[in-house]
Amino acid sequence: MATPSPRSGLVSTIAESVRSGICVVVVGLPGAGRRETLRLVGDVMAGEEWTVRSLTGHGAAGRPLESLALSGIHAPNSGALTPLGAAQALSSRAGSAPVLLLVSDGDRLDEASATVLAAAADDPAVTVVITVRPPYPGAAAVDTVLARREATALWIPPASFEAIHRLVSDTLGGDVDADAAGRVYALSGGLPGIARAITLTARQAGGLVQRGQRWSAERDLWSRGLAATLVKLTEGLSEAEREGCWVLAELGPTDLVTVRRLLPWSILTALDDRGLLRFVDDDRGPVAALFPPVLEDYLRHRAPAARGRAAADRVAEARTQTDASTALPGQSPRPPLHAPNRWSSSPEAAAILGRVLHEETARRVTQSRAQWEARPGALTAVAYVQALLDDGADDHEIDDVLAAARTAQLPADRDALRLRLWEVVYRATSRRETHQAMDLLTQTAHEIPGSGAAVSAVGQHLRLMLPGLGTAELPAYPRPAEIEQVRQLARPLQTSGLPRWNAVDIVRLVRGEVLLSGGRTSDAVADFADLSPADPLRRDPYSVIPLAQLCDGDIAGAIQSSQRQLDLARGTLDRTRIEPYGYVVALGLFLQGRLGTLRDHLTSLFAVNAPAVLAPEARAGLLSISAGLSLWEGAFDSAHDMVVQLDALGLSAGPFPYMSPAATAAALALARGVPADEATAGAWEEVTTLIDDGHLLAAVFESVRLLELHVDGERTARAAQVAFASQGSIMPAMGAFLEGAGDHSPERLLAAADVLRDAGLVLYATRAHAMAVRYLRQEGRSDAAARESLHLRRAVHAAGDDLSLVLSARLDPESVLTPREREVAHLIAAGLTNREVAERLVVSERTIDNHLYRVFRKLGVKTREDLIGLV
Repeated sequence: MATPSPRSGLVSTIAESVRSGICVVVVGLPGAGRRETLRLVGDVMAGEEWTVRSLTGHGAAGRPLESLALSGIHAPNSGALTPLGAAQALSSRAGSAPVLLLVSDGDRLDEASATVLAAAADDPAVTVVITVRPPYPGAAAVDTVLARREATALWIPPASFEAIHRLVSDTLGGDVDADAAGRVYALSGGLPGIARAITLTARQAGGLVQRGQRWSAERDLWSRGLAATLVKLTEGLSEAEREGCWVLAELGPTDLVTVRRLLPWSILTALDDRGLLRFVDDDRGPVAALFPPVLEDYLRHRAPAARGRAAADRVAEARTQTDASTALPGQSPRPPLHAPNRWSSSPEAAAILGRVLHEETARRVTQSRAQWEARPGALTAVAYVQALLDDGADDHEIDDVLAAARTAQLPADRDALRLRLWEVVYRATSRRETHQAMDLLTQTAHEIPGSGAAVSAVGQHLRLMLPGLGTAELPAYPRPAEIEQVRQLARPLQTSGLPRWNAVDIVRLVRGEVLLSGGRTSDAVADFADLSPADPLRRDPYSVIPLAQLCDGDIAGAIQSSQRQLDLARGTLDRTRIEPYGYVVALGLFLQGRLGTLRDHLTSLFAVNAPAVLAPEARAGLLSISAGLSLWEGAFDSAHDMVVQLDALGLSAGPFPYMSPAATAAALALARGVPADEATAGAWEEVTTLIDDGHLLAAVFESVRLLELHVDGERTARAAQVAFASQGSIMPAMGAFLEGAGDHSPERLLAAADVLRDAGLVLYATRAHAMAVRYLRQEGRSDAAARESLHLRRAVHAAGDDLSLVLSARLDPESVLTPREREVAHLIAAGLTNREVAERLVVSERTIDNHLYRVFRKLGVKTREDLIGLV
């Protein structure tokens, strides 16, 4: 089954237009993948017995018919190529099979070649797909070719993160960190050709380095070798448009009001038409930025040139006219947040946001360093080391700040406790110094009065997240005397940009984490109630709150609240909260079966590339969910890369859903031909360990993941008991699925599918229904299997959003039909009669009757209406 990525979705749309006799113009920047798109379309239509011919435009100013001659088009009698002979050569086989002409770089066709193509396209059996670079419309040659034909235009969308990750991995020939792939994506904007060039030049310049078996990124991936690729983006620009690019590069992503002070609408419109400018909306209005973002780097690295200096002078003069001139050094000129900035989640916007975050992180390092040096204290130290960590600073830089804070004789108050606990979590999660971190916790409890409850809670948190530290226990609330002691020691909170914090909140937070891990989802929601901010615009640093809401049964509400907080995190450029809330949104979309939306969401998160270093469980969840999606898409190399990175995080398999690589690793082993029981043995053993360690929530989710690979009867039954004994509506619903699968009962699985749908678990409901169909077929109950298969396919079709990914090939109509049968089914579903289909495909009506009979039999439908509803 073809991977329904944005690119293959485009290919499907083009193919559908071609089948309907509609010509297509495909528009994309250099590096967007125009040639690859044509190749994929050609493969699809050749498989459906079309005659496919490829041509390339070689220059609008070339000699007459030069593009056709250089593309291998010759006169039928081997004489001199004439317009009539060229047209006959292009349509010579239209009488025996439909003809598809694939024209690359159509904007570079010479006039005579364009006229010949137009003449060939006058034959209704000839269809043209032509690629151009923007602007479109604008190329006279393309207008000539399509002047007398119905046509549509489609822009090539940015590739998904998964596709770019796979490309980078293939280019480097090894496993690649998601962080490195994310940085390539952020620079390239999802343009595959640009991403490949960045990867190659960064490897040569040492920006991408191999450590062990994996490739990772240094701070700067820019290389002068990119100039040869990027100069193509600015080909054909007027002098004024080139100057506009230099100004935009100097500005960086900037509000439109400031941009308009420097550039007229005519320049902005021209650059927008050429695909080199993007407008990203936030609550204060559009933000304008060059696209792809690496173009900004290309121009900035040429800043010493005259154009660069002139642009810098113009920008400096414009900025002195704004309120930003009164800002302190290192301060952001953007106004303070009054509501969440709703950055678009499109791949282009995510790439631009990644650039803004990178610059904001560097600014925060400068600002927090100045504050630390001016007022050495625990809070300024926390702000400084967090900024260094986000910026990817070396460990010794952070160690220097922590050492200076220890020698500064700071008061043993709430702020000192906050700094010490930050160091504990940093050493445990980022440095993997788990035992040293636990020793530091013990030392903290002795050195800072009233810290016992918070210290104990942080210890339990680390035991939840990291292996080898023992089993986490439910923390007790601090005693009233301890609360009062902390209150008396605490000084008024200084303005530091840090989220609210106190010891009681820490205890409640960790209590909720332990309760949630143990399947007591309703108790966790109750414990978290006091942590949620009353003001919906207030920043909430605790993403585990909506996670508990989701696991208790309110999936839609959890997605909504997490998306709200994700918008806030993007708007305030707070990278510490982007992935934690992004993980909750991703899990919710996954469970709802909204796999197309999930793919876009994951792409936007990885393109922004803002890992929460002290909350690696969020990155683990995102990697695991992304790996599962890659498996269903057939992208096994990408799934393998995700598994490698999950292992490298060194986290526990719990406490939350989809943090373990075991199920994905088992699926990969199964794909390599390992027997199912052997491939899944380790993953099922991990389920037992999770239950024994009290990670009941993760154990049930992992068990359900493994059902489609292999059902271990004993462990499935145990996981079902755990699920039925848990709180909320999600876990018991999964218990019904586990019970039906363990009993190999189609009836129980069908009942479970209904329960799962009612609980909002559309993904699992679809899988349970599919498993029931499989068991019905195994039992020889073919009529019941065909009936339920049709019901399932209709439900999946109604849901849309790429839910069909979870169906096996035996249930997917696109894969059980031959290419010709699939084409006939689509045309019949579009409303054509058998005679009209026969005329379109240049075959007899009896041949279409035979094809349609086989289509009906394979899909289990009896009427055209059923076929329309399915296809």
